[in-house]
Order: sequence, then C-alpha cells, then structure tokens
Amino acid sequence: MYQDTLIHVKDFKTLKVWHKAIDLAKYIYSVTANFPAYETYAMKSQIIRCTTSIAANIAEGCGQLYPKKKVSFINNALGSASECRHWLELSLVNGYISQNDYELLDNKTIEIIKMLIGYMRKVQTQIDEN
Repeated sequence: MYQDTLIHVKDFKTLKVWHKAIDLAKYIYSVTANFPAYETYAMKSQIIRCTTSIAANIAEGCGQLYPKKKVSFINNALGSASECRHWLELSLVNGYISQNDYELLDNKTIEIIKMLIGYMRKVQTQIDEN
C-alpha cells in the first residue's frame, strides 16, 4: 500500500503551471516596487503574499502522498490566484499600476487559474480511477 501512494508524489518543477506562477510572482515583485511607501504593509504585502502562495501551494500539493490532499492544495492555489486578481483590480483603481500592466497580469493569472482547474481535474480523475 505504501509503495502505491508514492506514485502520486511529483516534482513540482516539472509542472508548467508552477513555472507560470513563478513568472507571475516575479512580475508582481517588479510592479509593486513602485507602490507608495504607505502601502508596504498593506496592499503591497497582500498581493505579494497571495501571488507567491500560488506556486507554494502547487509545490506543497505535489509533495503529498495522498492525491486528495493534492487536490486540497490545488484548491488553495486557486483561491490565492483569485485573491491576486482582487488586489490587481485595487492596484489599478488606485493608480498603482498601469492599464497595460493590469491587463497583462490579470491575463497571466486567468491562464494560471485555467491550468489549475485542468490539473485538479486530472488529479481527481486519478483518484476516481483508483
């Protein structure tokens, strides 16, 4: 039984969605460098935390022995991606990022969300087959 569960452990670095989440986080770090100083511990901190949480949850899910736990971490990554979209919207409204940066980052986040849903479906299919 233990040997069978090890099949589900995957190196997160092989996942395209993890790489896209890392790229998104790098871009977020660069655009938030221009946020006003008074936002350092507010909006800037929040958008960095939720964005970096996407890739972190993907990685943590891949390290789980049980596929149902992996689904839970993918779900957490989805929540973080949605939160990122919220903070991007507020960043635009407050004039902290340009319309172009907003559209680029929002589109990247939507792409990650779609990939996470596909990944979750794949893992859920594996669970259902066993």
